[in-house]
Amino acid sequence: MLALITGGTNGIGYCMADELLKRGYDVFLVSRKEGKTQELIKRYPDRKVSFSSYDLIDEKECYRLLDDTENLNMDVFINNAGYGDIGKLTDTSLEKEVNMVKLNDIASLILVKTFLKRFIIKNSGRILMTCSAASFGPAPYMTVYYSTKSFCYWLAHGYYRELKDRKSKVTISALCPSPVKTDFEKEANCKFKIGTLEPEKVGKAAIKGLLKGKLEIVPGFKIKLAHLFSHLVPKKFISKVLNKSAEIG
Repeated sequence: MLALITGGTNGIGYCMADELLKRGYDVFLVSRKEGKTQELIKRYPDRKVSFSSYDLIDEKECYRLLDDTENLNMDVFINNAGYGDIGKLTDTSLEKEVNMVKLNDIASLILVKTFLKRFIIKNSGRILMTCSAASFGPAPYMTVYYSTKSFCYWLAHGYYRELKDRKSKVTISALCPSPVKTDFEKEANCKFKIGTLEPEKVGKAAIKGLLKGKLEIVPGFKIKLAHLFSHLVPKKFISKVLNKSAEIG
């Protein structure tokens, strides 16, 4: 059994790789940097842990990854690579935000749709998209990031229904955790005011839900309540609440 994980060398992706290796999977890790790949190789000497560097902000790199994996018998694809940013709309970098859309959304569309088509042909396979609880509503000062995650969330939901209409055995899952203790805050230049989850806990919940074929995987009781809450109140109120969830720097 083989799983490909983008953004799989650190953070949540690394923890999901660890959980899959525990369950007997081999893993193909994709990221720009090798990260903690060697830790997994040492921990699981009987499993195959591979790493290849791709910059998925570049569409050509997405297609290169697809070409390189075309003949691999993949069982799981985890679309986890992404990043965020925070700041006033008059201060944030437009170039950084455009690249965020390219990685979080364009790369996700290219890779997820292609792997879905491959899995549909053989009528087996599981896909997970790391969508984040950010997909549940709009947030000032992190507007572009929240918007990119909403795209992934609804993409997963739409494809889920198409798979059901086909009566396909292929599954797709949307992972929607609250903030997680990773390098995200440093890279996004933000500080969350709400509690953060341990990446190991999120990784375990993610793989458990993925292998069960769950559409939505929402780790943490508080975030499950917030998810329900998000469907019951106006979006303007949600943006007011989220205005206090993180601060710049």
